[in-house]
Amino acid sequence: MLYNKKHIYLRAPMRISFAGGGTDLESYYSQGKKGHVVSATIDLYSYVSIKDMFDSNVRVHHAEIETEAITSRIKHPYARIVLEHFGMFKGAEVVLTSDVMTTGSGLGASSAVMSALIMGCSEIHNKKINDKYELAEFTYKLEHEAGTVGGKQDQYAAIFGGLNSINFSPKEIKVNPVKISDARLKEFEDRLFLVFTNIARESKSIQLKLNDNIANNEIKGQFDFVQQLSYEFLNVLESPNTDICELGKLLHQGWELKKSTNGISSNPYIDQLYETLLKKGIIGGKILGAGGGGFFLAFAKDPDIKQKIKYDLFPNFIALDVKFSSGGTEILWKNF
Repeated sequence: MLYNKKHIYLRAPMRISFAGGGTDLESYYSQGKKGHVVSATIDLYSYVSIKDMFDSNVRVHHAEIETEAITSRIKHPYARIVLEHFGMFKGAEVVLTSDVMTTGSGLGASSAVMSALIMGCSEIHNKKINDKYELAEFTYKLEHEAGTVGGKQDQYAAIFGGLNSINFSPKEIKVNPVKISDARLKEFEDRLFLVFTNIARESKSIQLKLNDNIANNEIKGQFDFVQQLSYEFLNVLESPNTDICELGKLLHQGWELKKSTNGISSNPYIDQLYETLLKKGIIGGKILGAGGGGFFLAFAKDPDIKQKIKYDLFPNFIALDVKFSSGGTEILWKNF
């Protein structure tokens, strides 16, 4: 690629999935049953910088710095696959940074990185993908080419942004913003916080097990309960006169269901953490993403109890407030 000094900087939000996780797998909704997920993006981001290199090398900065003569030698699978897809075989530099780790968080960080890489490279090559649904499907496709296993909720969450009800079927996927007042949204947000389990896990083996379980007649019925609970969660969220704490109880029920659909999503360490949080005053919670580690989402009885729990956990556990974000994958700056 000719050195024309093009440079673009993007960010993509991470997400919290509240209910319905697992029903976004094609192996579930391809059986004639609709998948449904309620999720929200938050103010934690993955950042991607893409620029022309002054020489013909390809350089990718992530947990390490790779410099190679050609893209095919780059080890980072996401950067390599996207660069190759857009014909950027030489003369490119990519920098990947994040507010939290890019793998193993349970916050959909991998899809955030991939969506930003694709948007950035498409802009540089004047092949902009304007349709969000098309971009989400393309992100899912390239993630799977990179060896990632999982459903489609993360890609749609990162690209659309906001608090959404996402429906999955073989014919179409539809993203609908949750109908909620600003006051109720703040009430919900004020009771949520994240606790890092101090474990960063590889999700692939957990997702493969989840797919196997959907095909298991003894277990797959549990996924129907997961789907039903996701609609119940949405109804409570959109009902202004329903006690907000009902959402915490539904998170608890969802976590119990999640463990029944995939036994390796939890472990004694995570179970003990959850029991401790319940004793300290949370109503419910769940591990995020595939499970096995990463961040745990907790719902406190009220904001004051939340702050007390956060201080009690420190320094053994890092606890973060949840702040919703409305924007999806976006360009922060470009020079062309």
